[in-house]
Amino acid sequence: MSLLGGALAALRGRHRDAPVEVPTAWEDDRALVAAIIDGSQAAFAQLVQAHQRTCAHVIGRMVGDRDQVADLLQETFLAVFRQLHRFRFESSLRTWVSRVAYTTALQHLRRRRLEMQWMVAVEVPEELGVGDEGPGPAELSETLQAGRELGAALERLTPPQRLIVGLHYLEDFDLVEIEQVTGLARGTIKSHLFRARQTLKQELTRRATAGELL
Repeated sequence: MSLLGGALAALRGRHRDAPVEVPTAWEDDRALVAAIIDGSQAAFAQLVQAHQRTCAHVIGRMVGDRDQVADLLQETFLAVFRQLHRFRFESSLRTWVSRVAYTTALQHLRRRRLEMQWMVAVEVPEELGVGDEGPGPAELSETLQAGRELGAALERLTPPQRLIVGLHYLEDFDLVEIEQVTGLARGTIKSHLFRARQTLKQELTRRATAGELL
């Protein structure tokens, strides 16, 4: 089985017939990338395993159709495999792979003629990203991780807000990384976080008052 075929079969969960390769611990991303380019199936499988959750988050938040996530995730890693030789470590490997996922999802929206809706949604006035309304970063991160009720609260956010909040608080991306993934201006990202925190505070307060968090 080829390197790409074996890795994508593993991504689909159908790797029983693939030859077993002894796992190797690569020291860093450079060694991992070099091993993949040299033809290591185990190295590519490790890359997929390390980044598929974040890529699924990016795709799911942008597309909003769970049935499409698996196909677009596979399309993402096909693109990663084909373009990996061009990666120059000008960002982290995680950021670069996430950018591929973002681009893949954007191309899907374009095919469905939904790109303009997404682009309109992401553009907000940068000057709104001022102040500190809503839960603080530590508080929000803890709540996002632990709160069963957050699923419903997050649905009150716009898709770009859900994407950025998830990257920042669940995947630990900093503002620079989110900027590299999405191509959005730093001020726009801050505005989305600011608005999202306001919305989440209002929603969580409403639910707590109604006893829904008990």
